[in-house]
Amino acid sequence: MNKIIPPTPIKTRNIIFGMILMFVIVHIGFHATYINQFPVFQKYNWMHHIHGALMGAWVLLLLVQPILIHYKKFAAHRFWGKLSYAVAPCVIVSMVFIARHNYHTGILTKSAIDVMAIQSITWMQIVMFVLFYSLAIYYRKNSYNHMRFMIATAIIMLGPPINRIIFSYFTDIPTAYVFIIALYIKTGVAAALFLSDFIKKKYLMPGLIVLLAFLFSDIVFHARYSDAWQAVGKFIVNTFY
Repeated sequence: MNKIIPPTPIKTRNIIFGMILMFVIVHIGFHATYINQFPVFQKYNWMHHIHGALMGAWVLLLLVQPILIHYKKFAAHRFWGKLSYAVAPCVIVSMVFIARHNYHTGILTKSAIDVMAIQSITWMQIVMFVLFYSLAIYYRKNSYNHMRFMIATAIIMLGPPINRIIFSYFTDIPTAYVFIIALYIKTGVAAALFLSDFIKKKYLMPGLIVLLAFLFSDIVFHARYSDAWQAVGKFIVNTFY
């Protein structure tokens, strides 16, 4: 049987603190635009509820797993890890359906070019989630690499709530800058983790992959009106929408 044995360099207390902080940020962000509408939810339909439940389940998994490792509950950690095999694909599918819904509602008030431009963020999040989760599962027997890639999926989760926090409480900031701030915060977190690995002379490969992925996502956003991205957007619309 495969056993999950955490290497000594992994400080689970720091990971738990980071996941709790992520949980708080997610709650604050979505309370402002979603949770506070309970029980009516006039602006949302069943698709949003399913998506929200799945994303919430993923956030809880990210919070619970390092706690189980910290208390050496390896069998429970392995059980919940196998549960992610079902949750992660559902998360990905729900992200695609929400992107599709946002496109069709977006083009009612904006041009298709503008909507495909803003969806550069959404689709990079989907691609990165698939990439990071796939690598986390591939390296499931290498605790450090597995941990880094799972943390990367948590960094992705910071984008939407940060956007909502800024939109709700800092209303004077232009929309384009809101997205840039959220993107740069995520990239900053990825850069900080990579720098930490570099200084401590730990495994650099996972942190470098994560950082490069977020940097590429930033580049895609800045090139969202380019012919290249618009061609990608049209392909996505024709294929998935």
